[in-house]
Amino acid sequence: MLLQTLAGVLLGTITGLIPGIHPNLVATVLSNVAFDGMITIIFITAIAHTFLNTIPTIHLSSPDPESALALHPSQEYSQKGKAHEAVLLTLVGSVISLIFISIMIPLMLKIIKPTYYTIEKIIPLFLLLTAIFLVLHQKNKLIALGIFVLSGIIGYVALNSQINEPLLAIFTGLFGIPALLINSEKNVTQQKITEPEITKDSLNTITKSLFFGSFFSFLPSVGPAQAATIQTTITKNNSKGDYLILTGCLNTVNILFSLVMLIELNKSRNGAVAVIRELGFSNLSEIFNLFALSLMILFPCTLACILLSRAFVKLRNKISTKKLSRATIILISSITLALSGILGFIFMIVSSVIGYLPYRLKTSKTVLMGSLMIPTLIFYAKLMLN
Repeated sequence: MLLQTLAGVLLGTITGLIPGIHPNLVATVLSNVAFDGMITIIFITAIAHTFLNTIPTIHLSSPDPESALALHPSQEYSQKGKAHEAVLLTLVGSVISLIFISIMIPLMLKIIKPTYYTIEKIIPLFLLLTAIFLVLHQKNKLIALGIFVLSGIIGYVALNSQINEPLLAIFTGLFGIPALLINSEKNVTQQKITEPEITKDSLNTITKSLFFGSFFSFLPSVGPAQAATIQTTITKNNSKGDYLILTGCLNTVNILFSLVMLIELNKSRNGAVAVIRELGFSNLSEIFNLFALSLMILFPCTLACILLSRAFVKLRNKISTKKLSRATIILISSITLALSGILGFIFMIVSSVIGYLPYRLKTSKTVLMGSLMIPTLIFYAKLMLN
C-alpha cells in the first residue's frame, strides 16, 4: 500500500494547491481506472488535501467550500505580514484532529448509528435553525437575509443545471474573486516567516470542534465553514487564531467522520466518499487500515504544508499584490471555464456580484452559505410534500 499512499499524498498536494481542483474531481476520474488500492489513493488524497488547501485560501484568497470562511481571519493575518503563521494555525488543527479522531474511532463506531437514528427525523429542523442562526447573528439582519436568499437562488439554479462542477463555479464567484479584487486594492505588506503561539484555549477549541464537527457532519450542506461559525458564536471565542485552528480541525474531521458514516450508515457525505462507496468499501477492518495510513502521512503532509507555504511567502514578496491577485483571478477563471464551460463561467460572474455584496454592505460572508443550505432545505421540503 506504500505506492498507493504516496500517490494519494502527491495528488492531495496537487488538489490542495491548485484552486478549483477538488479531491471529488480526482476521485471521479480515478473511479474509471482499474488499479489496485484505488480506495486507499482516494482517501489519502482527500486527507492530504485538507492539510494543504488553506495555502491558496490564505496566500491567494482563493478558497474551496471547506476553507471558504477562513478567508476573513487569514486576510487580517496577511495584512500584518503573517500569512504563513495563518497557514500553520490551520495545520495545527488538522494534525491534532487527525490524531484525536483516530484514537476515538472505536467509540465513534459504537455511538454514531444510535445517534443518527435518534435525530434523523429532525435533521431538516436542525438545518433550518442553523440557517436562521447564521442570519440572526448578523448586525443588519435584513441585508443578511437578502444576501442569504440571493446566494441560495444562485446555488439552487446552479446545482439543478446541467453544468459540470457547479460548486466550483459558484464558490469561485462567491468567495474567491471578490476577495481577490478587494485584496488587490490594499497596500502591499511584506510577508514574514512567523510562528504561531498555541495556548491552552487553542487546545480547548480543538477539543470542542471534535464534537461540533461530528454533530454537524450529520447535517447535509452544513460543512466545516458553517460549523466553525456556529461553534465560535456559541463558545464566544473571538480569537482569530483559534478560528483558523478550528477551520483546519473541522476540515479534516469532516473527511474522517464521512468515512465512519459510510461504514455505519452507508451514507456518503461528499463526492470522494461517494466514489469509495461505489468501489465497494464495506469491510469494517478496512477503516482501521485507512486510519493507520492517514496517521503515517502526518509527517510528509505537515512538512509539505510548511515548505510550500514558505515558498508562497517568497512568491508574494517578489510579486506585487495587484499582479498576483490578477494572475490568480485569470487562473481560477480559466479553470472554471475549462471544467464548467461557458454556462459555469456565467454562473461564476453572477456569483461574483453576489459575493461582493457582503464587502460593500458590511455583513459577514457566512450568509453566502445560503448557496448550499437553501437548495438542501428545498430538497427536504419537496420530500415532506410528496
